[in-house]
Amino acid sequence: MSKRSTFSAGAAFLLMTAVACDQGADRITAGGRGSSVPRQPQRSIAANALYVTNVEQLYAEVNNPENEGAVITLAPGRYVLSAKNPLGVDRSHGGRLELQLDMSLYGVSGDRSAVVIDATGLDSLSFMKEVSFGRSGAVRIGRGSNTVEWLTVLGNPASAAGIAAELTGTATTRIRVAHVVSSGSSRGVDIRNAGAPMIGRRIEAEIFDNEFIGPTEVQGMSEGIRVANFVGADHGIVVATLSGNRARGFQLGCIIANNKSSNGVVEVRSSSDRFIGNALGCLIAGGLNLGSTGVANSNRTTFEARRSQFVANRAQIPGIEPGGLRVVGGLAKVKSYATSDNTVSVTLWNSVVSGNQVVNLEAFGAWQQSLTGIAGTNNRVTIELYGASEHIDVVAMASLPVDVNGTNQLQIIR
Repeated sequence: MSKRSTFSAGAAFLLMTAVACDQGADRITAGGRGSSVPRQPQRSIAANALYVTNVEQLYAEVNNPENEGAVITLAPGRYVLSAKNPLGVDRSHGGRLELQLDMSLYGVSGDRSAVVIDATGLDSLSFMKEVSFGRSGAVRIGRGSNTVEWLTVLGNPASAAGIAAELTGTATTRIRVAHVVSSGSSRGVDIRNAGAPMIGRRIEAEIFDNEFIGPTEVQGMSEGIRVANFVGADHGIVVATLSGNRARGFQLGCIIANNKSSNGVVEVRSSSDRFIGNALGCLIAGGLNLGSTGVANSNRTTFEARRSQFVANRAQIPGIEPGGLRVVGGLAKVKSYATSDNTVSVTLWNSVVSGNQVVNLEAFGAWQQSLTGIAGTNNRVTIELYGASEHIDVVAMASLPVDVNGTNQLQIIR
């Protein structure tokens, strides 16, 4: 019998033979439109397989416009990225690696440490060149279908992410990041629609068996996995499957949100992921606005987790309220009525949320952090807890400060 409590008011090795392997029938429904998204298939290497052994060759192949659709396999070694080539000439994209349409990048299958892409020597300008919305990552993907597997990315705090899935050019992008270590950047992997050029863009992502390690120095926010529609990317859709990942040493182990964007959809399914040793294990928000301008209205965020862990998040990293799992319908830091009409649904099956600093699971229908007004109206949060997750303690409030009209609502189902 269910009990309900409602709060209202207040391959590379790549198998150098031509094989195409369907990754199976693991599917999720996306965007509320009844469509299903298959997991990203392994690509056949017969068409355009390239093998590189040094960083100059890597730059040449990645930037060659004739290599659309190529599968690039890296020989074991360290590939040190730089803003200029040996002749002192500026490299394309500030020295970042930007994969072309349908291009994939593989290290050595079975050994993610054998191939290292080293971005520690790039400076902040390298991550801002040709970027209209701030800064980007060391490896950028997002055009058509891109895969990055079996390698290590060494970033630095000036990089927004080790791997950033924000390249434009196709209305829908499918990405797979698997068996990767990404460390030292502000984010391990960044799956986002960003800005007006990505209005209505759809991302389908599979993030599998990766290790994300936070930077020793924080520039802005640090987040192991970001899945978001971001700053003006209205009507964006992001559908992500996370499985077997580990994120530690960040302000946020993961963030799943619509940040200063409206009418967006973010759907994430997590299985056997571990968010351990961060300041906050994960933040899940329908609408998010941490600034004094813009709004995040009429968004929908869905998060489902099976056997995932949000445990021992006690890292002493300033800039975020610590805890295990935080769920908010509308979250505003300083501006009142900046987040309204957002819906969040969180379901946990046999997931563990325990041993975290201050609070394990905290939930708000709406939260305005400066407490000078309310974040917005008509924000609704539903949290369902099943199996071992039924015993998770939840600190919950429909609205902070109180919404006197009772439009912000929160429901817990066990």
